[in-house]
Amino acid sequence: MKRGTRSRCIGFEWIEDAREVFAQTEKLRSPKTAQDTLNERPAMPADPETTIPASAEVLSLGPTDRDAVFVLAVDPEVPQMAPLLAPKRLNGQAGRTLAGLLGLSPEADGELELVNPEDLEGVGLAGYLVEGLGLDAAAVAGDRQRLEALTAPAVLVRGRIAGLEERVLPLPRGLSLIGRYGTTYTPIGLAPLSARAASGVLPPIPGALPTGWRLPRAWQVALFIFGMALLGALFWLALAQL
Repeated sequence: MKRGTRSRCIGFEWIEDAREVFAQTEKLRSPKTAQDTLNERPAMPADPETTIPASAEVLSLGPTDRDAVFVLAVDPEVPQMAPLLAPKRLNGQAGRTLAGLLGLSPEADGELELVNPEDLEGVGLAGYLVEGLGLDAAAVAGDRQRLEALTAPAVLVRGRIAGLEERVLPLPRGLSLIGRYGTTYTPIGLAPLSARAASGVLPPIPGALPTGWRLPRAWQVALFIFGMALLGALFWLALAQL
């Protein structure tokens, strides 16, 4: 290789190295943006102990469900449902615990109830729904086997939690819907009378109907004359005073 050609090659290599060094220097001098910093950080995995994944099942509530009660079954195999398996340990905070699981505000605890089947011995969950809450016996009877088969505590959600608007609650994994049960309405009205006097047609009353008490005609004439005389005397006295 000629000497001039070799010198030009070395010169080109030196220029390329210088350009690379200059680019690295400029990169170090330029400040990183917040977005670049976030992009460089590895994504943090979600904590499985605090995150409750939602299942594919949702609870649709509306104004027509105001007097209805929704019964949810608790899966004891799901770790996030562990606090619900011992209702007595919640110390009266079962409603707030359920509100947190369903993504509701703590003020909704009054519309949520945790029922332990062990506390309903002799009555059963189905009996509690009918006799204790006054729900439709026919609707509850259709799901009696499923309700009585529950061994873990059941969650009761009152439909009035939605207010006057439509609302959809995604159910967390570990809660599943058993059924919706409405209230039994008793029609208000007057029952027919069973007495014998209340049936058939009453016979006419014999004789003339009683009328109001009236003065004899002679007394009426006497009172009229007395009244006219009294008025005349009062008129005469009035003229005498003038």
